Amino acid sequence: MNIATIAGHLAFGLIAFSFLVKDILYLRILSIFASLFSVLYNFYIPIEPMWLPIGWNIIFVIVNIYHISVIIYEKRPVDMTDKEKELYETMFKGLTPVEFLKITKVAEWKKFNTPLPIITQGKPVKDLILIYNGAVDVLVNDTKVAELKDGQFVGEMSFLTEKPATATCKVEHNAECLVWPQQEFKDLLKRNPSLYFTIQSLLSEQVSNNLVSSSQK
Repeated sequence: MNIATIAGHLAFGLIAFSFLVKDILYLRILSIFASLFSVLYNFYIPIEPMWLPIGWNIIFVIVNIYHISVIIYEKRPVDMTDKEKELYETMFKGLTPVEFLKITKVAEWKKFNTPLPIITQGKPVKDLILIYNGAVDVLVNDTKVAELKDGQFVGEMSFLTEKPATATCKVEHNAECLVWPQQEFKDLLKRNPSLYFTIQSLLSEQVSNNLVSSSQK
């Protein structure tokens, strides 16, 4: 068995093995080696080189190298404040550090220290709010129905449905929050599908948990 034949077996073997790989970075690396072995096979085995598969495999290699560069870039360490690092490690591990940096750039840290409503029942909701430290009372028709604490979102239902607030939310004690302008945040998520699905999952999980809690009362 000559080297070209071995290259052919390696090319198909790596393709078969790639079906078992879940990590996208390793999958792309395997794909590059499979394409290179395929180029070697199609160059030496036929009487004349088969330029069509050779050309396409070279394109596959270039595309995969580009995407590997993007993955490595997005996974690189980024500078975070202590508060951002805590949020990332506790809530946003599904994002790469660079993706997390993107969503914090369109957000603003705010401190609420008055009992005035931050969201009013029946009115449009302009912001999506994440409680970093503090507590927020949830009132429906002036009756307290729940209390939101650290790591919970305020206005998540309106963010998902684009409908007016279904409850009034008040800060009875000091609260520090990360605040996203709804429209600007949605525009960012539309440009980044992976971000969209991760954030939507977080918000949907809280909505689901709130519904379960309400049904048990």
